[in-house]
Amino acid sequence: MFNQLRLKFTFVAFFILLVFVLIDIFQLQTREFESTSQIIDRQNLDKFYIAAPRGEIFDAKGEKIAETKLEPHLFINMRKITNQNSSNYRQVIQYNFPTLSIKEINEIFESKDILHFVINLSSVEYEVRNNLLTNFDAFLIIDLPIRSYIKNELFAHAVGYLGIPNQEEFDQFKNAIGNNQVGKNGLERYYEEYLSGIPGELIFSGSDIVDSKQPIPGKDLYLAIDSSTQLVTKESLQQGIDLANKSFELQNEIKRGASVVLDIETGNIVSMVSLPDFDPNKFVSGISDFEFKQLDRDQAFNNFAIQGLYPPGSVFKVVAYWLALSENIFPEGLNNKDAKYDCEGSLSFGFDDGSQQVYNDWKIEGHGKVDLTDAIKQSCNVYFWDIALNIWRNFGNSYGESILQEYSKELGFSEKTNVDLPFEKVGIIPDRDLFEEWKVSRPGLVREEGWLGGDLMNLIIGQGAITTTPIQVANAYRTLLTGVNLSPTLNINAQKITNKKINVSDEFILFLLKDLNTVTNKGGTAHASFSILGNKANDIGGKTGTAQNAGDKNNTSWFVGVDSVSNPKYIIATVVDEGGSGSAVAAPISRRIIQHLLEYELTPVEFGEITE
Repeated sequence: MFNQLRLKFTFVAFFILLVFVLIDIFQLQTREFESTSQIIDRQNLDKFYIAAPRGEIFDAKGEKIAETKLEPHLFINMRKITNQNSSNYRQVIQYNFPTLSIKEINEIFESKDILHFVINLSSVEYEVRNNLLTNFDAFLIIDLPIRSYIKNELFAHAVGYLGIPNQEEFDQFKNAIGNNQVGKNGLERYYEEYLSGIPGELIFSGSDIVDSKQPIPGKDLYLAIDSSTQLVTKESLQQGIDLANKSFELQNEIKRGASVVLDIETGNIVSMVSLPDFDPNKFVSGISDFEFKQLDRDQAFNNFAIQGLYPPGSVFKVVAYWLALSENIFPEGLNNKDAKYDCEGSLSFGFDDGSQQVYNDWKIEGHGKVDLTDAIKQSCNVYFWDIALNIWRNFGNSYGESILQEYSKELGFSEKTNVDLPFEKVGIIPDRDLFEEWKVSRPGLVREEGWLGGDLMNLIIGQGAITTTPIQVANAYRTLLTGVNLSPTLNINAQKITNKKINVSDEFILFLLKDLNTVTNKGGTAHASFSILGNKANDIGGKTGTAQNAGDKNNTSWFVGVDSVSNPKYIIATVVDEGGSGSAVAAPISRRIIQHLLEYELTPVEFGEITE
């Protein structure tokens, strides 16, 4: 009896003890869960990153293009916010920073971060800042870098802009996770690791900072670009685009174009402009979805100097010019550069398959008797078509039929120039193999017969399936004048990459310069655009190009200029998408840029003469 009572008593006592234990567990898991979690969190070491100042960017004269300024930013230590003081901190923020909405303030106090950003204090008086730090220990002021693009739109495509990293960029750039920004385009992206700097750290134990590391600034970048040349290039290109819109009645407004100036000796990029452009500062302050979509619709983020793919038209004729002199391949019946060819207004011929063709020159009445010099000067298509026919008839359906393509590749066409910018496009030099590939992968682009002689004839005057970029064209001309294909660079301290060396003699270079000089003088296709310079045009050279586009699009306007034929220092390549005749629009744009380079008085871009 006694043992049964004792057993019952023990059982009741155990049951009561179990109930108390279960109650404690319930309280721990429910009502005390948040406070317990906070205690656990505060026993761990946590890290908060402080973004490093990016390196600054300077032009060729040491003028600052992009800079970083440190500005005070207010943060709140969420681990010091309790149920007791939360309301007080809300009131302090609402009172001192009335521009913050209730939603924004709620987001602050709902944050799970250690430190949560409140507001930039750069425009807030010192007394307010001091009061916040002195009387409210949950507040912390940290100086953070703010990027500023001093010239606004002027260097938009060359310098680029910053943005929040995506997952791929977090993986690619080691400092992205701490700086929480990366270069999205231009030099900012290409030199991201060089410019970004190493982020600093605040080490937390609970709510207290127990250790810290100061951020290490990124390295400065010095460019070959000259700000004054960049400004004149942009003004000239915009004047040319405006002129084209006034001169042609088109369904779509002409907006796109690019111009590049290369230093012939070094390969440095002295100027690079692409239009339309944008203000990279708006990505710092915050750009609206509407404005971003509008810029994207206009392709304003595309750097057409390195990404614009266009048929080059007659500026490509220098490849055939080089080939003709190197291989002694001229129109049928001619055996040297001085032999005269009757450049009529059309070329009639037949292929081996019996098909008869008639190709009409841009000048219906013809050019009369021309040699190689005159063919370049007047841009006679018939002369170059006959060179293509000569190649086809002698080498068609054999390895030798691609000799024009091989010469073009020696100059860097259909290959990257390896300019120190991201997202460079390559372009296309079509041949038999490509057409065979397209018959399978892109059958709508090619006929069933594949590569034919007519395709080679299109190619030799820069038409058909060929596409190239302005930087490729500029670098190709530079290569012909130096014998060395260097990668063009914006960074003046970049290591020069020699892509290729080509076999050109000093005699050839002098002959080419002399013939380019005929283009800008009397009888040349660009004479009207350069006549305003009077006798000063006697030392300037270039080549016009007008490339036909598919459908009802206007022609693409090209010009490649040389500032001096006696002492060449700069190559200027200009393209205006749907700008019409190269001699009428791109040539006067380039003329104004050359005026600046030669320190002549600037005159407005005026409509030249429609040729080609």
